[in-house]
Amino acid sequence: MDFRKPFKSQQKSSGTPLKLIPLGGSGNITKNMFVYEYKDDIVIVDCGVSFPDEEMMGVDLVIPNISYLRDKIHKIRAIIITHAHDDHYGGLPFLWNELKAPIYSQKLTVGFIKNKFREQNLPMDQIKVVDLSTKLKFGNFDVSFYGVSHSVPDSTGIVLKTPVGTLIHQADFKIDWTPVNGQKTDVGEVARLGNEGVVLLSMDSLRSEKAGYTQSEMMIESTFEAIEKDCKGKLLITVITSNITRIQQALNVALKSGRKVAVVGRSMENNFQVARDLGYLNIPPNLIIAPDEIKRFADEKLMIIIAGSLGQPGSALSRAAHGDHKFISIKKSDTVVFSADPMPSAEVSQASLINEIAKIGCSVYASNTTPELHVSGHAAAEEIKLMIELARPKYLMPMGGEYRHMRTFAKLAKGLGYKENQILIPGEGEYLEIYPDRVNVAGKVDTTNVYVDGLGVGDVGDIILRDRQQMSAEGIVLVMVPIDRTSGKVIKEPDIISRGFIFGEGWEDVIEAGKEITKSALKDTLTIPIDHRYVRHEIQKSLEKFFYEETGRRPLILTNIVEV
Repeated sequence: MDFRKPFKSQQKSSGTPLKLIPLGGSGNITKNMFVYEYKDDIVIVDCGVSFPDEEMMGVDLVIPNISYLRDKIHKIRAIIITHAHDDHYGGLPFLWNELKAPIYSQKLTVGFIKNKFREQNLPMDQIKVVDLSTKLKFGNFDVSFYGVSHSVPDSTGIVLKTPVGTLIHQADFKIDWTPVNGQKTDVGEVARLGNEGVVLLSMDSLRSEKAGYTQSEMMIESTFEAIEKDCKGKLLITVITSNITRIQQALNVALKSGRKVAVVGRSMENNFQVARDLGYLNIPPNLIIAPDEIKRFADEKLMIIIAGSLGQPGSALSRAAHGDHKFISIKKSDTVVFSADPMPSAEVSQASLINEIAKIGCSVYASNTTPELHVSGHAAAEEIKLMIELARPKYLMPMGGEYRHMRTFAKLAKGLGYKENQILIPGEGEYLEIYPDRVNVAGKVDTTNVYVDGLGVGDVGDIILRDRQQMSAEGIVLVMVPIDRTSGKVIKEPDIISRGFIFGEGWEDVIEAGKEITKSALKDTLTIPIDHRYVRHEIQKSLEKFFYEETGRRPLILTNIVEV
């Protein structure tokens, strides 16, 4: 079959399309969540999180907006998770109580999900293990799996056979012919599906801008070995905590060099234990020691696999770098290895931590200076083209990348003979309607961010974030006005307190003038009964104008009317 010619389905176009609704992962790298809906059946693929950028002050995580699903919960048959990365499964603990659907994934991914559910005291009886031979039926959906190479074991492609034809959902993958964990991308299965006919291939586009092929993970271990030979003290290696393959490579080097290994950091310890219990790590007896045993061994006999590869404040590595860790101190004789490329939102934090460690005077290695320390888990341009050629879909939808990645993916597809109308790039909130013989970009759904802030989910909105940004950049002014509730008169001079706004020569004069502005604003606003909202608005408006004219700054102004 010539993949450059539209695939001719044997089915006639029906009046009921299958909807594909990206609630995350289209136009952004993380927070992946895709809803497949046909009549009374919904299958969800992935339910991830994204991490806050520096403007999302106080926000811990960002999760998908499931407003579209709230009146369709009864239609959700399953949630299928492609692999064990937070941006594909990390939203489950926050959303499962609403979705209430069974979760299906491979063994390691299920282990990680259960660990998250255990932390949140959520029930785990609906989390089910499948393997590559499993076939599932959910109403109008027949679902099967095939294996792919990625930076975490048990990664999969998802096949959905539906009344409108076969759809392939290929999240993060690469083609590694010599994978460390032995799991190759099953190109034979993709080719078989292509021979049968594929209506739509939705595929990872993150590294479409990178020419050629992604290098094999095999090179990492030899880089670790070379660095270990030059290390005179402790060897600290930090990786993404779900990168079980790379953790195994570090363990191999420790065994060869006679170093004991301590695994440090809550997330690292949790994922390490899950992978160990499920048989995904090969660990010889007596290799692993507890963090509180580190002091018993000479530095040159120690390797520490530690959490904090993205420079997260409060991580184990960050605390060690600042001298705040209970069991680990970093010395000049030590070596610290960052074997992880940061996502865009973490570039600043990782660079800051590397700089902090460099101040100690020890050796620091990272992929920006030692490229052999990291290999991407995502397909480069030639791998993307190969998968397209194997699957030969009628239509393509790039995903898992920003719009620049998706547009570059489209250029690659056009180079293979695809036309503009065969490559679907939905805008923010747009979804697809899929028929056997055509695919349309259809309406829009609400995909605005939902923020997790401490124990609160969704109770922090854009207005609150703007207030936090304003307080951070411009400071805050608190205005307290005592008013007689009977007469409506000001019974005491207004009090103004500022924090982070102005300080220095002349600041007291500005505050005193602000009190006069407040009293002036009150003259025309006080009535019986007192309209608190109107009074606050007039004071804020007057002070904002005054402070900007005097200082060039716009602090957040909060006014409290106290009736006495």
